[in-house]
Order: sequence, then C-alpha cells, then structure tokens
Amino acid sequence: MLKKCSRLLATAALLTPFLAQASLGERTAAQMQENYDAAPVDCGGSAIPAHGCSGVLIRATKPSPKYHTWHHSPNNKEKGGVSFSYLRTDLPITSLAADARSGFTLYPRMQRPAGSISYQVLCAWPTDGDTWTREQQGCGNNSQTTSTERLCHEQGITTAHAWIDEFRRSGDYKRQCAFDVRDTRKSERADAFYQSLTAQRMFASELPFPWNEVIVQAWEEDQSHRLPIQSFFHIEGMWGALEQAQADQKDWYETYGAYIPIIRIRMPQEAHDKATFSYHSNEQAVPTS
Repeated sequence: MLKKCSRLLATAALLTPFLAQASLGERTAAQMQENYDAAPVDCGGSAIPAHGCSGVLIRATKPSPKYHTWHHSPNNKEKGGVSFSYLRTDLPITSLAADARSGFTLYPRMQRPAGSISYQVLCAWPTDGDTWTREQQGCGNNSQTTSTERLCHEQGITTAHAWIDEFRRSGDYKRQCAFDVRDTRKSERADAFYQSLTAQRMFASELPFPWNEVIVQAWEEDQSHRLPIQSFFHIEGMWGALEQAQADQKDWYETYGAYIPIIRIRMPQEAHDKATFSYHSNEQAVPTS
C-alpha cells in the first residue's frame, strides 16, 4: 500500500507542471478569444481606446539566432516605433502582412500582468501604413512620396468618412494619414482609434491590403523581460509556422526562465468569417515555469 501511494505521489508530482502549463495555455487561448470577440467603442471613456480592453495586438516576427524576436530591428530602433496589427471580430482581416506566420501578442493594457511595462500605442492605420520610411515614430510623413503627409487630425480628418474621402482622392496608400492615439490626446484618442477601425470596416473592399497597422512605441530592450507578452502564436496551416513559434518560446524560456504559451490562430478564410484561438499541449516546446 505504501509503495502504491508513493507511486501515486510521484505521478502527481510529474503531472503538476504539465497540468499547470495546460491550465495557463487554455486560459490564455480563452482570454484571447474573448478579447477578439468583444467589439466595444472604447474601454470606459474618451481617454481609453478599445485596444486597452479588447482585440488582439499581434506582431509578426521571424526567429533568428542573431537576435531575440522581441527585440527591435535597426529601423525600429531608429524611428522609435514598432509595427503591429490589431485583430478583432468586427474587422475583415484574413491575413497578416508579408505572409507572416508566427510572432507574439501583447496583453491589452488593462489586462497586463502586475509588474509588466505599460506600452503605448502611438497611431493606427486602417490598412498597411507603409511605415518603414515615415517620420514621427512611423506615424507621420512618408519620405517616399513627393507630398508631405501629416497626422489625420492635423489635416482636419477626424472621421472614417473623411479618411475614406481623402484616400480616394489621393489613390495611394503611401500618402494616407494615421489616426493619432497617443496618450497625450486624452480626450480624442479613443474616438480616433475607433474611427480607424470603422474606416477599415467601411472601406474593406477598396483597401489595398487585408490587414491594418498599429504603431507601438519602442520599448527599452533591457526591460524586455517585463514586456507583457501574452502568447507566442502560429498561424494554422502555414508551413514552418509552429516551428518558428517553438523557437521563440524556447528562446524566451532559455533567456528569462519563464513560460509563455504557444497559441494556434486560425485566420478567417473570408472577410465575414471569424478567427479562432486555441491551445494544444503537444505544440509546446518547453515546460511551464
């Protein structure tokens, strides 16, 4: 009897990390699905944009032995802004930029864990903003055009309808304006973010790309261990996607000794379809911390 109890205790000890890992992964997938399915106008007032409590803020990356995927490229460092996309049930997004297949997601600011850094969303584009050569941390003038692009509100563009009218007039996504959602625009930033989402919904059939772009202020790399990464993700059905996510998960674990779950994302096949988020224990490459 004593030997049997000892075996049961040993088995329980071995299962405990696995069960904890599965529980965290399942909770993460459920929370991401819940956030994706929610579609509020704001998160409790004009100073709190909808990205603070809903949707999925997602950055596509590609792992490399030369750098950590959560660190910045030279271009991101120079301009001080990092490109993400924002997924939500009411947005007709069927793919990510540049055939992306893996990367990481951030917790919404209002849900981030205690002790993590509070990132800032700077601006939002209804479609790809061609931000590689833009000023103002990726939100302003595009050096590849002959015109001078300014933030939307600086041109008197404060609604989705006005943005669409201007886009149709120029006919060039490189000349579009960004909706400024910086923290300093306390009384306008929630509506500005919502107008960017509305423009994408209303104008989806005429937009050149099926994704949007959101610029997040570049974080200090020596504080990366406090970055509120919610998951490493892979896009279901894309070659090499899971292996890339596993490489990122291993890198984080080996660098910081902490576990972040891999979440599988099934992207919509059509604009009216919905994305799904799921956890699979056999896809995890490291044990829970």
